[in-house]
Amino acid sequence: MEEKTKETTIDIGKILLVIWDKIIWVVLSVVVVAAAAFLITRLTWKPTYTSEVQLYTVMSSADDKNTEVTTSQITIRRNVATLYVKAIKKSDSLREMSEELKMSGFDIAAGKLSGLLNVYIDSDAAEVIHVRAKTSDPELSYRICEIVSDKAASLVQDAYIGCTVATFNHPVLAVTPDSPHTARNTAIGALVGLVVSVAVIIAIYMFDRTIKGGDELETLTGVRYLGDIPDIHESFKGSKYEYGYGHRPKASK
Repeated sequence: MEEKTKETTIDIGKILLVIWDKIIWVVLSVVVVAAAAFLITRLTWKPTYTSEVQLYTVMSSADDKNTEVTTSQITIRRNVATLYVKAIKKSDSLREMSEELKMSGFDIAAGKLSGLLNVYIDSDAAEVIHVRAKTSDPELSYRICEIVSDKAASLVQDAYIGCTVATFNHPVLAVTPDSPHTARNTAIGALVGLVVSVAVIIAIYMFDRTIKGGDELETLTGVRYLGDIPDIHESFKGSKYEYGYGHRPKASK
């Protein structure tokens, strides 16, 4: 067990030395891939801006001052919230919002407007409705949420008597884009460059079967390593002791 542990430690040490020997290539790979991720993100991805308005259902009957909330009232409020999610995506509702957007200078068709809206009920409070508008223009996202807030009550006013929809949290103009995440993508690119370059270096090392020195030869064969035999031809190359030096043919005049 100790011998195996020692051998594993030596192997890991060799791998780390190989990686350190190629550290310039690792750093270069990290920089190149990170720069590529940065440029691709900035040049090909359009920034998007999200505005959100939060609505909630509320009882508006004559006894609304009563602080006691009954089970039937909670059921009605949740039903109205579910109805509102469907009502805001109706073709009539989308056309009305599209017309109002045109008056504000935004020419958005009703069909396209449906894809820009994300409407859902809060997972913790079924009486709360979230309406998000995600576009490439912060002013457009904000204006869509404003129109939704203004038309909230009219969409469900005839559905349940005594219950309506009111604005819980007004929309805010987005200042910074929520995507793309340039810093995150650049960091991911750097990590990919690091992992790939190190993996390639380790793979080359693992599949390289050439003997690097006497110590490795002694380990593989179990025979004691005594030394290298020098290349005599290379050592005396160009001198009078070079093999065949005195037997070279003379150049003809």
